[in-house]
Amino acid sequence: MAKRIEAQDAKQGKTGYPVLVILVVSLGLAALIWLGVEVYGQLIAGQG
Repeated sequence: MAKRIEAQDAKQGKTGYPVLVILVVSLGLAALIWLGVEVYGQLIAGQG
């Protein structure tokens, strides 16, 4: 007979606060990069 493993023990990783922090930081970095590209685009558009 197969050994029964509880659902909590079978999980491969934890969810919660650390995952949320990574997602929020990633979104913030993406927004900063987008802002930088927008500013750069406006600067080079004004030169032409």
